[in-house]
Amino acid sequence: MPSLAPPPLPEQRTHEPASVGRTDSDQLIRKTARGGGIAFAGNVLDKGIRFPLEILLARVLGAGDYGAYALGYGLAIIGSELSMLGLRSGVVRFGALYQGTGDLERVKGTLRSAFAIATLSSVLAGGVLFVLAKTISDVFDMPGLVNVLRVFAFAFPFYVVTLMAGQAALAFHAVTVQVVVTNICRPLAHVILVATLFLLGFGLLGAVSGFLASCAISAAIGLHLLRRVRPDMASRVRPTYEIGKLMRFSLPVLFVGVSYALLGQTDRIMLGYFKASSDLGIYSAAAVISQQAGVITYSFGTIFSPIISDLYHRNESDDLDRLYKTVTRWIVSLNLLILLLIILFARQIMGVFGTEFVAGWPVLVLLSLVSLIGYSVGGALVGFMLRMSGKQDIELANAAVMLLANIVLNLWLIPRYGILGAALATGFSFSLINAARIVEVYKLLRMHPFGTNYHKPFIAGAAVVLMFVLLYATGVMTPYWIACMVVLCVLYVGVLYLLGAEPEDKIVWEAIRRRVRNRQDPESVCP
Repeated sequence: MPSLAPPPLPEQRTHEPASVGRTDSDQLIRKTARGGGIAFAGNVLDKGIRFPLEILLARVLGAGDYGAYALGYGLAIIGSELSMLGLRSGVVRFGALYQGTGDLERVKGTLRSAFAIATLSSVLAGGVLFVLAKTISDVFDMPGLVNVLRVFAFAFPFYVVTLMAGQAALAFHAVTVQVVVTNICRPLAHVILVATLFLLGFGLLGAVSGFLASCAISAAIGLHLLRRVRPDMASRVRPTYEIGKLMRFSLPVLFVGVSYALLGQTDRIMLGYFKASSDLGIYSAAAVISQQAGVITYSFGTIFSPIISDLYHRNESDDLDRLYKTVTRWIVSLNLLILLLIILFARQIMGVFGTEFVAGWPVLVLLSLVSLIGYSVGGALVGFMLRMSGKQDIELANAAVMLLANIVLNLWLIPRYGILGAALATGFSFSLINAARIVEVYKLLRMHPFGTNYHKPFIAGAAVVLMFVLLYATGVMTPYWIACMVVLCVLYVGVLYLLGAEPEDKIVWEAIRRRVRNRQDPESVCP
């Protein structure tokens, strides 16, 4: 299903767009590509670590225990989002704001109050989950869920501190620190610890204990690196606290984050209630795979968001429109290949998780097809366009409608069709809201994502499908499916190359070529 990581929230800027006003649209394209590449690299590392972890969990635990783990993890994510009270957005806004004005006292007060409130809130939320663990496990009729939830409850404060440290680093433009803490340290520690505990004979509890320990390690590293970014935070400067102002901004933002957290877990929670944990495990594996394409959208959207805000508020509609079309085409071009491969090789990919997961291949096809259609009709950036142009109230209403539709459809379809019903509910609700967003952006901003060159990735995609049919007919695909995937990737890139690069693509390629040449030539970087 489409990626549901919470998008950058209003005024949560990861890059300072101040220089945008002094540059033309070609420079904006370079900046977006460069920033998107950095964010993409961090997210790819994250996914590259987490995806093997999911395979390890599924193969060792089996569908039943993997389902219990997925349910506990989903409830923990929702609880953690609630316990942060929107402060990870608040710390970015006010941290960056006060740093820009040189107000060290308020920077220090913002950090201290945000971390203190979020930590206390997460301890209380974890305590509530610990106490209610038995009741929740009875509701889902999963006796083994009790201890899983209690271990996740202990992880709440560490998980929250990890995310807060990463966001605070973004406030001071230390993007590398944010990537190291949230995209590398925690998932890497998680996979190493889980693998070690599995080798020692621990099963389901080993998986959740690995999550707890990885959160504790990454929280410590995050605080250490944040202190190195801002060593003056340990100085004797008296902090100025503006807790009321901080909370007035953060609490409304909380509802957007919680809405997206709920959207990401509704189908799994309801599957856990209506069906066996093995069904939930199979569905969760399919959902994890289908979400891999979302890293591209989130990476470019994160960088594009502050530029949208800056151009919109300076009435630079021509530059915004051009960049909107260009970035959408990049996202579509990359995601189209990924999702086509997932759809065409769904049975083989699900088999990587274990033989009992192969039955979930129709779910994987349906979830990926929904994402493919959503990206193909220009739905990649419409949510970012609404939020960053000051239409966040409309986007919050969209999220609320989509959440309600998702709940109603899951209640209706899961009892009748099981895991396929959950996929249908998710697919319909996302398709509905994507269509609404596209119309809203066009009506409110008079912009659409379809440029004259929008068709090129679809021609390349059609070539991939035709080659797949040929490989399947000749019997080559089944024994050599990985090699066939490589052949299809080369074909897709080759067709795009033959169709010709656009001026915007040439700008980006030339910038990359210069950077590589400079790194290879020591004299070019000498002072």
